[in-house]
Amino acid sequence: MIKLGRIAGIVGLVSLLSAPLTLFLWDWQFTWVLVAKLIFGLVLIAFWLSTNFRGIRERFQGRSAFYGGFTALFTLMALAGVAIVNYAAHKHPWSRDLTEQRIYSLSDQTTKILEELEADVTVTAFYGPKEREYGLLQNFFERYRYGSSHFVFEFIDPVVRQDLVEQHKIHQNGPRIIVRYQEREERVRLGEEGQSGPEEVITTALVKITASGDKKKICFTTGHGEKALEGEDPRGILSLLKQDLLSEGYWADAISLLEQPRVPAACEVVVLAGPKEDLIEDEIESLDNFLRSGGRLLAFLGVGDSLSPAGLLKDYGIVVGRDTVIYTQSRRPLEVVTDPMRYPRTHPVFSRFFKGGVVMLNELQAIFPMTRSVKKSLSPPQGIEVTELAASSNHAWAETDTITGGEQISVTFDQGKDTPGPVPLAAVAEVQPAGGSGPGPRLAVFGSSLLVVDAAYRVFPFNRNLVMNTLAWLTFEEKKIAIRPRFRAASLLRLNESQMKFITFFTTDILPLFILAFGIAVWQMRRWS
Repeated sequence: MIKLGRIAGIVGLVSLLSAPLTLFLWDWQFTWVLVAKLIFGLVLIAFWLSTNFRGIRERFQGRSAFYGGFTALFTLMALAGVAIVNYAAHKHPWSRDLTEQRIYSLSDQTTKILEELEADVTVTAFYGPKEREYGLLQNFFERYRYGSSHFVFEFIDPVVRQDLVEQHKIHQNGPRIIVRYQEREERVRLGEEGQSGPEEVITTALVKITASGDKKKICFTTGHGEKALEGEDPRGILSLLKQDLLSEGYWADAISLLEQPRVPAACEVVVLAGPKEDLIEDEIESLDNFLRSGGRLLAFLGVGDSLSPAGLLKDYGIVVGRDTVIYTQSRRPLEVVTDPMRYPRTHPVFSRFFKGGVVMLNELQAIFPMTRSVKKSLSPPQGIEVTELAASSNHAWAETDTITGGEQISVTFDQGKDTPGPVPLAAVAEVQPAGGSGPGPRLAVFGSSLLVVDAAYRVFPFNRNLVMNTLAWLTFEEKKIAIRPRFRAASLLRLNESQMKFITFFTTDILPLFILAFGIAVWQMRRWS
């Protein structure tokens, strides 16, 4: 009975000492779990006292008391050390995302914006703790606050604070998140079609309210069967690209060079997105005059698109091939995957992705559907710097014969006739102004016009980043070059609140304490034997 009482005393003491942990895990509520642990601990300690009274009295005399005092002192010092470590961890938190898709990390674009904040951003979310979005938003807000001390957030329960709901004109189905920065305000709503998650809408709001200056106008040509900014067919519209332009401080508009002889002065960049019909000479001349006056041109000329602008592009050192690139390593040979190892690492579009650290090459792969070759001229004009921006791997080639049969194609590489891989798929050119006076014209040409349509633009994540980063380079806004938020593949186990509570309580309270009590009991038994 004496040994049994000692073991009971150890278990009872551990049960009592763990009561604060149980209180913390249950949100500081005095639950039946805590009561049960306290009663259980007191009963076991009472049993220990009743069976070991004489031995306890002897331990508090002589050498036993001396060594017992040192043991207590060292125990207190250890507890104080744990408290200090926890306090330091709370004041200076550190975390590392070990998931393959980095699902718990903010995107490169979000991190850059947070680092550049000069004043506090305050976010007010009108969601109650019982709503599904509450926990998701809190998780993301904590990541933002970890990224910048200037990010401040609060939740307001719309059921409890009806006065604030009316004051801020919040509606159940409307925007329920208010983002403020200095004198600007932006309201965002979760659950919109096409959203990749909370990070996209929050970061988009941050981009809008922290942007300086007026929006730059991006002009899309019309009148030749180009891809439209709006419509129904996802293989023929650019609505997602337009949405990204608006979210990053640009203004998208359509222009017709058939109706006006000159490119409007407000156009920062002119976009040729897959014209099916040839541009007339007057339109080519208008584009040439626009470039000569320091303008910027972004062209997407894929298989089946008109090559009428090819002569103008060649004048700037860029050659668009009359071919079709075939990629043999894909189930769809007409969807060509870029090789990240062949990106120009020193060019502003890519340089930040290859500076230090580990490069996630699979995150930098773009898909070019129905693409032509786009390469640097063998002898570019003097004063023009041309760079091949993207290329395929060795497993592709540029087929000169006409491709028929849709995706079920049957072609072979013809030595001496076809161009072997790696095949360049995009190129950029920059005119160096004489005497270094101001910025010169810039051009970017992609061999695929399907690259930017809704059906491919966000389905293949780096397509979006490649296009938007190239546009940032064209408009001399390299600070916008980043990896943007995207859909991430994650394996999720969905648990309700009670299941989460039980798992947390069992793994962080009951199981560790059982192991501790069992270990101490075994140690004492071996010592007594």
